[in-house]
Amino acid sequence: MADGPGRRARLVPLRDVDTALRDAWHDLAGRAVEPNPYVEPGPVLAAARHLPAGADAELLVVERGGALELALPVLRSRSYRRVPVPTYRAWGHDDCFLETPLLDSPDPEATWRSALARLATGASGWLSFEQLPGDGPVRTALEGALASRAAPVALACTDRPVVHRRAEPTYLDGRLSSSRRRRLGRWGRRLERELGAPVGLEERSAEDPEAAVARFLALEAAGWKGESGTALAADPARGAAFTETFVEAAARGRAQLWELRGGDTVVAALCVLVGGDGAFHVKTAFDEAFASTSPGLQLEVAVLEAFHDDPALGWIDSGSVEDPASPSTMLYPDRRRLDTLVVPLRGRVALAPALALRATMRWRDRRSEAEH
Repeated sequence: MADGPGRRARLVPLRDVDTALRDAWHDLAGRAVEPNPYVEPGPVLAAARHLPAGADAELLVVERGGALELALPVLRSRSYRRVPVPTYRAWGHDDCFLETPLLDSPDPEATWRSALARLATGASGWLSFEQLPGDGPVRTALEGALASRAAPVALACTDRPVVHRRAEPTYLDGRLSSSRRRRLGRWGRRLERELGAPVGLEERSAEDPEAAVARFLALEAAGWKGESGTALAADPARGAAFTETFVEAAARGRAQLWELRGGDTVVAALCVLVGGDGAFHVKTAFDEAFASTSPGLQLEVAVLEAFHDDPALGWIDSGSVEDPASPSTMLYPDRRRLDTLVVPLRGRVALAPALALRATMRWRDRRSEAEH
């Protein structure tokens, strides 16, 4: 579908993405006004190859002058949250923690209008996002494109812990009390005594990323996630997609595989994707045999120090939600709002059921709060 001079929007099945489109997609990822490694070609195509829904997922693209202006993986469904409205969902699987489209355009509102018009040509009434930032240039352009149409409906929102670079490494000021810092030091010394070796942080993506990912999967599977069946290794398809994602990203210098280790023993590990100047924390795991020394917290503190020492990085996305038990909630001083959002594709006809869904969700939340 054309919109404006030379601008065209189309849907491409992910299984049909060829080398030329993949290269253009990579190029857009490098130019995007908001980086998001989760929707770059490597992670998306790995998920499409291994996860069941990948067979039906498509790539929404807007092209102009031989270059991509927008790219977003989507999946069409007959309903959304039990509401029988055909919906294009931003394809965010279990290991995708941000759904911001890649966007770079001299007229971003026109690019969004072209994309939405393409989705509206079928029977679909909504475009939905589970994790879309509440601000930033992508969201601003989307709302501008909808200024004369039905506005998007935010069904829910959450705060994500993030870190923005500071001139001085004061990230933990006001986050860790002096007594907790002393305990952290004692835990570190006790961990070294138990291991019989100095404990330090190492980044392993450059030497053998496949081996580092395998160690991470084994570490995660040995803990409570393995017992509950939620570890990546418990699902061969998820494990394969995760491994392919990080091996490919490491080959491009866009992954970090952190290990907190003493000698040959890995006590905690963190897998990170890099997009633009952002470090996106994807998965963490720790050895529960050393749980009394809080290895996960020790890892997070060490990674914060490494972040400040790397001038190429400007911020960290924790990939998690606000949770008092989470180290990132405890340590990270900044927050970013993420919305669950419905974009009506057919004006007020599609707006009414979206507003009704929001009212229902809010009523359920109030009832749940009253019961607890």
